[in-house]
Amino acid sequence: MAITSLDGIVAGCLAPVPIFKVGTAPEAAAIHYSTFYATGNPGAAAAPTPGLAGAALTTYGGQIPWTNPVSGNSYVARFSGAASVAAGYWIHDRLWHNSGIVVTTTTAQTINSVAWPARDRDGLTAGAGIMVAIEVRTATTNAGAITNTTMSYTNQAGTAGRTATIASFPATAVVGTFVPFQLDAADTGVRSIQTITLGTSYVAGAIHLVAYRPLLQMGVTIANIPFDLGAVGCGMVRCFDNTVPWLVQLATATTATTFNGALIITQG
Repeated sequence: MAITSLDGIVAGCLAPVPIFKVGTAPEAAAIHYSTFYATGNPGAAAAPTPGLAGAALTTYGGQIPWTNPVSGNSYVARFSGAASVAAGYWIHDRLWHNSGIVVTTTTAQTINSVAWPARDRDGLTAGAGIMVAIEVRTATTNAGAITNTTMSYTNQAGTAGRTATIASFPATAVVGTFVPFQLDAADTGVRSIQTITLGTSYVAGAIHLVAYRPLLQMGVTIANIPFDLGAVGCGMVRCFDNTVPWLVQLATATTATTFNGALIITQG
């Protein structure tokens, strides 16, 4: 099995792809924060514009660089990094995102998402292991936390009419705020999205739905001290062709955080 860099330049040896992101101060501890729109390396992504039904993604500017293997499969070999503030870090595969949600509408808005690309946990489009979150592109101005946002979806088994909830969408959510939906009991993934109901106006700003597959998570428990997740720790998670990886932070404080790390993929 050969080890290659994600840009495909180096073969037969470990070649890390650097990740450097300068984040924004989150609203509170325990809030997820997407670095998709943060400056650094890779650069900030442009806001999605595909409309409510969204777009299935095979590449997108601002993702962590990716190259498919010439033959065989791709697996995470190592994820390492340090942060200026202790925090948790996820690498997710971004399968789909949308635009056009009206943040002042409190009734159901029809999504009827296009099919995911074949990158669920089993390399299919059925939705096994696929989660959905609201991602903030332009800050909202709701005065308090919102507790009645819901999403109607079809689960990984093809059962329609399921309801996902958000226990608390934060007040005045800053750019990058990333709030996962909680699925109906016993569901383990989302195959498609039918509607979203904000329930209470977010007042202003721009939000997007994002369907993603979590790949791995690493905790940086001490500020500015590098941590490393090797193949044994991450279990050689398989990444399917056309993966769109990006970095999400789980905040432990209301402090802007800089992350500096690397992702290594093995292919063959």
